[in-house]
Amino acid sequence: MHMGPRGLVIPAAVEQTPFTFDGAAIMSTHPRDYIKVDSIVSGLRDRDYRAVPCYGIHPWFLYDVLTSSDDEEVDWLGELKQRLIDHPDAIVGEIGLDGNRWVEVEQSDQSEESIWKRERVLACPMELQRKAFEEQLVLAAELQRPVSIHVVSAWGELFAAFDNVRERMKHKHEQMTVQAVDEQRKRRKPKPKLLPPKIYFHAFSGKAGALPSIRSACTKGNIPLEDVYFGFPPAIKNFYAPKTPGIMKEIGIRQMLLETDLEDATSAWDDLKRGVTGISEALDMTESEVATTTYNNAHRFYFEAV
Repeated sequence: MHMGPRGLVIPAAVEQTPFTFDGAAIMSTHPRDYIKVDSIVSGLRDRDYRAVPCYGIHPWFLYDVLTSSDDEEVDWLGELKQRLIDHPDAIVGEIGLDGNRWVEVEQSDQSEESIWKRERVLACPMELQRKAFEEQLVLAAELQRPVSIHVVSAWGELFAAFDNVRERMKHKHEQMTVQAVDEQRKRRKPKPKLLPPKIYFHAFSGKAGALPSIRSACTKGNIPLEDVYFGFPPAIKNFYAPKTPGIMKEIGIRQMLLETDLEDATSAWDDLKRGVTGISEALDMTESEVATTTYNNAHRFYFEAV
């Protein structure tokens, strides 16, 4: 299971142990993960740790889910919705778009003269990724759940998906009766959120130049920028890229979360500590400051009501 625990790390009182583990969000990538996520979350809670279940379909495994289902609308989406209803503390994740996950297949129109027997194609066609991604975003927006998003080489597709979801949610809100709208105005309620209420771009791989477009897309959805977060797991080589410290500075510690993106939980703690060290060096902060701030960020993202 590609869980990718998102960790909550806080400074410890004991000097020789600078940090202590407080909990984690456990991400699923496929419906078969849901029971495993529940088991891990239950085990952590039994040991008095804070734990958050996260349900969603990752783009790497989407094609497998779609092709193993006779009716995907009822099957995977209905199952996901019911999971979220049954677990009101759960978030939607890990979902997203990936334009760089390739597989080799036999060429369908191969000529006898061709020496190429196989070709590379996306693991899941982008149009299917977009459809599933938008459905999961709408579900998160309707149920007012935070969402963890994976995006690789698909930023244009992401912005287009955000545009579609905003229009769909806007249309849903416009279906309200005139009386309901009048009551809303009397109570001076804020503009309705047209995207999931909190958005986390996990393992951020974009350039600093993409940040204004990301912020603009979220603002158009009436999502406050303080509810938009980014993660940089040490398990991904991008964490060590020369550009990454500059991107971290552009984002700022207030909008960053710790994560591992590891399947093996036995290595997660060391990876979380590497994350603290890397962020502290990039932002010229003490490790204690990074641990404290990212812990508070995680609390806001995962536990504070929307």
